Amino acid sequence: MANKRILCDKTELVLTVVGKKRVSIVNLTYEQIVSIRFEPFKEFRFFRKVPSERISITTSKLGSPIVYTKYKEKKYFEEYKKELRKFAEDNRVTFYDDLE
Repeated sequence: MANKRILCDKTELVLTVVGKKRVSIVNLTYEQIVSIRFEPFKEFRFFRKVPSERISITTSKLGSPIVYTKYKEKKYFEEYKKELRKFAEDNRVTFYDDLE
């Protein structure tokens, strides 16, 4: 059963980051988030690359952005986009929507 990996509070995000060998939980306040970006992406699926979308969250806490792709998070992906857009607007976090 899939669980939500992005939880939005008023001023904080709780992100579950799944790596190859471990799962970590990252708590980020709005001051630690540099930008949130929605962008088109080619995802490897069924032995070929298919058009998809991804969410990239860049933070001052980590060196590389935290990425969530549409097919890996398909159950909650649209909900993530809606919540992150509202979070960015409410907390004045830099937000890019390259899908439109």
